[in-house]
Amino acid sequence: MGDSPVTFTRIRTDHAVNAVRLRYIATQAGNTAPRSSPARPPTPYIGPWPSGTFAPTRTEQRRRKITTMSDSVAVQSVGEIVDSAREYARRQIAAFVRRLQTRQQGQPLSARVKLTASTRSSTRLPVLAQANLYIGEQPVRAQVAAAFVHEASQALRARLGEQIARLTNPDRPRPWPTGGVELEFGCTVPVGQRKIVRRKSYRLTWCTPDHAALTMDVMDYDCHLFVDACTGQDSLIYRVGPTGYRLSRLVPLPPPPAPVTPLTIDPRPVPQLTAEEAVARLDSTELPYRFFRDAATGRGTVLYRRYDGHYGLITTDGTSGGQ
Repeated sequence: MGDSPVTFTRIRTDHAVNAVRLRYIATQAGNTAPRSSPARPPTPYIGPWPSGTFAPTRTEQRRRKITTMSDSVAVQSVGEIVDSAREYARRQIAAFVRRLQTRQQGQPLSARVKLTASTRSSTRLPVLAQANLYIGEQPVRAQVAAAFVHEASQALRARLGEQIARLTNPDRPRPWPTGGVELEFGCTVPVGQRKIVRRKSYRLTWCTPDHAALTMDVMDYDCHLFVDACTGQDSLIYRVGPTGYRLSRLVPLPPPPAPVTPLTIDPRPVPQLTAEEAVARLDSTELPYRFFRDAATGRGTVLYRRYDGHYGLITTDGTSGGQ
């Protein structure tokens, strides 16, 4: 059977046996396929299989014979997601990867898909689908929410196409307003019960605001924390305002020279807060994130709302980043 993975489909043994018997009876009666299409060879009987076990179907046998990038698509699921839905998501992204590989002329591609099903009955869009695609060493990320896995899988594939288009045309900013449905918070946690459930610390990248805007778009972020290479300031670029891109620095400074991205500049100073004070401010405003100067480190920090209704905190590793 080789080293390629085998996908199995759940079938009932009596159905498989009946199908073989019907084909045999039809053959004995002299039935043939229409002349307009060649006769299909009968499917070999692959039993006996105990009732309720797994047997490979004709479709899966054909898939094993094709060498595609679908083997590089790994799917992880959290919550109650059935195998058929997870396989549908894998096929959707695998098809996208195959087409993209053809355009990239054989450049190595791989993808990871994560499907999360909320257990809260009040969630309007309970399925969150996220894909992380790597084109060589270039990461691309997409995230969508939907009512069902099939719907989320199709939307995720379309969203990845938008990310690739943005990456291919870095001088063309993403349209604003988007004209589509933005990702909404799937779960609502009452004020006072929200907690910081995830903390991420990393070395900030030194780059221009244009490059930061591109990174934010192709990674499907609402905002992106970086070090402005023109000023050395910890800065945040985010999607808001009349142009869709706004730049905020720890210390207000003049606009960057001749940016390609249509930026607006936040003239207000960034407040100095602790993480607990930032949580209190975000609770009172219901904004999706809060950029502030950490009272302990003096570095730029972002508190953001997660899809599950709680908070995540992005901090620096304490160094000045790298150019």
